[in-house]
Amino acid sequence: MGITPEAKRYRIAGIVLVIAGLLLNPWLLAWLKGSSFSLTFFGGILLGSLALVAAGTGFFFKKREFIHWVTEKYRDFAVIMLNVLILLILVNVFSALMIKKNDKNKPEVAGFYSPQELFADSVEFMRAVYPGKSDEDIGELLLLTSPYANHPVLEFQEKIQISKHYNTGFEGIRFDKIVTRKNAASKINGAVWVFGGSTTFGQGVSDNETISAFLNQLDTSKIYINFGVHAYHQSNEIEKLLLLLKKGYQPGKVIFIDGLNDLIRMIETNFHPLETPALAKSAYTSDYNIATREQEISFLRLLPVTRWLRSFIDESGDNGVYPELSRDKYDDVYNPDNLYNTDPKQHFLATIQRSPYNTVDSAGLRYVVWKLTEFYSANYRFLEKLSKAYAFDFSVYYQPIGVLSEKNPFWRNQATKSQDPLFVNVDYIIPRVRQQIAVWNLPGFYDISDVHDSCPDCYVDLTHYNPLLNRKIAEAILQAEKSH
Repeated sequence: MGITPEAKRYRIAGIVLVIAGLLLNPWLLAWLKGSSFSLTFFGGILLGSLALVAAGTGFFFKKREFIHWVTEKYRDFAVIMLNVLILLILVNVFSALMIKKNDKNKPEVAGFYSPQELFADSVEFMRAVYPGKSDEDIGELLLLTSPYANHPVLEFQEKIQISKHYNTGFEGIRFDKIVTRKNAASKINGAVWVFGGSTTFGQGVSDNETISAFLNQLDTSKIYINFGVHAYHQSNEIEKLLLLLKKGYQPGKVIFIDGLNDLIRMIETNFHPLETPALAKSAYTSDYNIATREQEISFLRLLPVTRWLRSFIDESGDNGVYPELSRDKYDDVYNPDNLYNTDPKQHFLATIQRSPYNTVDSAGLRYVVWKLTEFYSANYRFLEKLSKAYAFDFSVYYQPIGVLSEKNPFWRNQATKSQDPLFVNVDYIIPRVRQQIAVWNLPGFYDISDVHDSCPDCYVDLTHYNPLLNRKIAEAILQAEKSH
């Protein structure tokens, strides 16, 4: 008996589906793609491939009966899946509400306000901090919450940006109306290079309101270039300087504006002062980086119900008991028996307990003062030699510290701020470092940390300066340079 035209059509459709199922397998697709799939995608593609093969086989052998069978089973399956989907949606809505409820019950830790928090809850307060600026401008100035970008040699660099208020580019420079994206390359040689952290960069202020911008406005005889980078301490700034020198650029003078980041990293980490990373986590990037990180989190792990259930499980193996890192000597990273080498993860867990926002005992604070004085004196001696070798002048400025500003408006409670661990730590360390700077009386090393006394509320957050204080700092720098 010959094959009817209808049966022939079913067989052709079956063959096409089988071939498609065999070709669309995860192994072949991964080979064509040039990379492997996650387990979730691999399983989904494999199931789809098997379904195509099964459907093709059914069409080839069962013909019309197969269609009837599939239609009946599909109706049953669709009803079951619809009910499962409705249940899944309800469970995830409930879980999302429980997660938010748990978040609201978290105790308030910080003794100071963040500007983003105040902008959301007390917009009038932030309008007073930014007089003359629109709410839109304030929102953009506060938007820079994740400024870091990768750099192949330095630990990281400033994120390259083009916006109304934040503009960075060539060699990590933050531009202003004098040093622009178009002319930076032609102005870099012979200019005054200004290094520092986020206060020098100008967190929370526009391009033309930074310290460097005011230096350009007040002293038209020179060009000042802003090389500030969030979180950089003085050694990181020197590394950036060395990179620029190796590239063949030549400064006329170099200025460092430092203080708070140096203090924070010396509290946080327990390494030799000159081996202090820009961020505590940077000390462990050889073991934990983009090449060694776990595969990306699957869709199922991101569901509210999964996140809620996992919140009851401690998957970290962290029992809250950490080894005690020494407070009177730094870790010898060249000792194979040091915890840093034997168990980097435990060393990191111990390191992050040393936050400047936590209480530090008096012995630990004395040790931080010692580390800072070693840090500054060693870097100064190195800069003396480097400046002679490359024929440039340099100056170091010890900056105003907003935590100690008498009327900083970002403390939650002015009456009790003196009990906050951050204030206690900074209030112990800063006066002693300033005293040592005065004893040294080093040429070109200036303490301008009292500049904010004439403007005690000139801050856009707890630590970053507003335009008026940036101008006062620029004036203090120019005054010191005249006497140098």
